[in-house]
Amino acid sequence: MLDHKLKPWLIEVNHTPSFATDTPLDHAVKEAVIADAFRLMNLNIQNRYNYQKKLQAEMQKLATKAKRKPRLTPEERQKLVQAAQAERDKWESKNCGKYIKLYPLSVANFFRGLSLNASFGTRREKRLSLMRR
Repeated sequence: MLDHKLKPWLIEVNHTPSFATDTPLDHAVKEAVIADAFRLMNLNIQNRYNYQKKLQAEMQKLATKAKRKPRLTPEERQKLVQAAQAERDKWESKNCGKYIKLYPLSVANFFRGLSLNASFGTRREKRLSLMRR
């Protein structure tokens, strides 16, 4: 993965991580990672209960053949998507714990510090210059 300065970072993904805690440090690190991950995913009993109630209400509507809502225009749909993304981004920023949000980057953050000047010669020199930043 590359950051806003195009510095490469190694991201490890383990599909079967060990949650065994052999030392106090191991316990502290894993407990914090798991707590932050659950907080970011917004997992709690109240949300689960609310989701189940919502599903039940939707099933009840289907069973009683309630009238359908009018279809949204693409513009209305886009506004709803943008509002949901803004709400999600705000919530994630407030609840990220010790995580640092890497994606999605804003265009301004991506191009900050990224300046190619015309004095570079080859494509290879350009790539090497970007990799050093």
